[in-house]
Amino acid sequence: MNLQKTTPKLVEDLMTGDMLTVRVSDSLDRARDLMLSLGIHALPVVAEDGKVVGIITSHDLVDDQLSFEDDAIIEEIMTSPVVTISCEASLREAAEVMRGEFIHHLVVLDGLEPVGILSSFDLLRLLT
Repeated sequence: MNLQKTTPKLVEDLMTGDMLTVRVSDSLDRARDLMLSLGIHALPVVAEDGKVVGIITSHDLVDDQLSFEDDAIIEEIMTSPVVTISCEASLREAAEVMRGEFIHHLVVLDGLEPVGILSSFDLLRLLT
């Protein structure tokens, strides 16, 4: 019996699927509460039609927390356009994109459909 572990090579092998999203019109408090309760650091942002139009990270919330009103919405501080990558891309390519764009999260697409998120922490897991 061969019990060898295969090393992930593609984005789809390592990404977090079942991606949770927030809407552009959601409050910053909603994004903050979701991130804290789930222990995550980024949420893709979708428009009313469901299309991914941005991303909000815990870094965004910390940096801009004091400069926005209590009723501020995600659209006011999200990063847009969002950087994406194909689920069939190599992990090396994903790392190069993250490094080149100075970002920690990529929204993963299957064609035009968002299917997951890949973080720099996911890539670091390969080294430990």
